[in-house]
Amino acid sequence: MSGFRFNEKYFSQIPALQQLINLGFEYITPDQAMMQRGNQLINVLLEDSLREQLDRINRIRYKGREYQFSEENIQSAIRKIRNIPYQGLQKTNEAVYDLLTLGVALEQTIEGASRSFSLNYIDWKQPHNNLFQVTAEFPVLRRHSVETARPDIVLFVNGIPLAVIECKAPGEKVEQAISRNIRNQGADYIPQLFIYSQLVMAINKTAALYATAGSDEQYWSAWQEREDREDAVDAGINTPLSHEQKDRLFSGDFAPARGFFDSPESEKGRLVTEQDKLIYSLCRPQRLLDLSYRFVVFDNGTRKIARYQQYFAVHSTIRRLRQRDSQGRRKGGMIWHTQGSGKSLSMVMLVRALALDSGMD
Repeated sequence: MSGFRFNEKYFSQIPALQQLINLGFEYITPDQAMMQRGNQLINVLLEDSLREQLDRINRIRYKGREYQFSEENIQSAIRKIRNIPYQGLQKTNEAVYDLLTLGVALEQTIEGASRSFSLNYIDWKQPHNNLFQVTAEFPVLRRHSVETARPDIVLFVNGIPLAVIECKAPGEKVEQAISRNIRNQGADYIPQLFIYSQLVMAINKTAALYATAGSDEQYWSAWQEREDREDAVDAGINTPLSHEQKDRLFSGDFAPARGFFDSPESEKGRLVTEQDKLIYSLCRPQRLLDLSYRFVVFDNGTRKIARYQQYFAVHSTIRRLRQRDSQGRRKGGMIWHTQGSGKSLSMVMLVRALALDSGMD
């Protein structure tokens, strides 16, 4: 639209949000997110979503029957993950990760007997059972300050902020988004958001890098996909949103941008960009959960996430091990990695993936 000007960051941020919506994330406005946080800038959990999902995905199975967890236990689980003591980013992130992956044991009386039962925050085995949400311009109160920091995009699973994305305008370097992300993780900024984060990303149209919480700049990496088809990525970015989805997305600060993104020129479709590829590869629900659950390692207090060669090597190995020869023996093979490509971590991740794979009985 002639004469129309808006924040150039929107050229990255709004297409990313549109793509995430098409990938299955429900967009919630900043005002809706604020309500779910109890209008408390220090709180980073969407507690309404968390409460509903904890009740939805969890059942107590006892003597052939199913029971719901009590409201008291649901509230106890929320307090457990909300009030975890802060002991530095990496140590606290590891404690949260244990909660997310192992769940929490809660005592409840069933048929007159009091026993301990496990409640899970995320259904890792059945991704479709979870609630995926995304919001933008997420203000969080800085520690020891009255000021806020505002990550560009935050992805939630069952109300828990699992991924944070910083966007930059096409003319700005993606390294600036990395610096902003690292700064926000600092002790004087908003580490209370990143203790939950499994994935952090820095994107613009021409470059896109990822890491995990606590990663130094030198460990941010590009992703080279081995399984996705570009036509699937293209469909995700060029499928129009519904009117209802547009009305919700283009509200608040984004309202003036609707005319530009709804213009006939925009609706003709666009070419796949680097940020589109990274978002599709890492943020679609099943892949996001797979990476978070099976491909994270804490190594001497440092959190590490798989690089693309490690991820695909492990998946290829598992597929091969599932095959058997005519005598019922599993097939073997060899993983070839270059020096410095993370062979040791690949083996750790492979052992973890095998232990969690139900097909490896």
